[in-house]
Amino acid sequence: MTGEHFRRLPYAEAEPKALKVLVDGYGEGILLEGAGGYYGLYYLFGVLGLRGPVPSHPPDWVEGPKASLTAFMEPYRMAHWLEENGYNLFINESK
Repeated sequence: MTGEHFRRLPYAEAEPKALKVLVDGYGEGILLEGAGGYYGLYYLFGVLGLRGPVPSHPPDWVEGPKASLTAFMEPYRMAHWLEENGYNLFINESK
């Protein structure tokens, strides 16, 4: 699987395949293995004021491939990194 495939992957399909899940009040980072390494799929539902992920929604941000599972940020840190780097509206446009 490639980054393009992961950008369209709904939460309900990604979560059961997770190698690791990063969870905090901002959302969840689902870490999966794909072409060329590991990918982080960030479902940032807390930023939207939701209490949990919407099963049919694709990720708000996809990062990767990376060589290690430890190279990914917690959702809180990712949301702030996105804002600091000019992604004020980083919600996935395919939703």
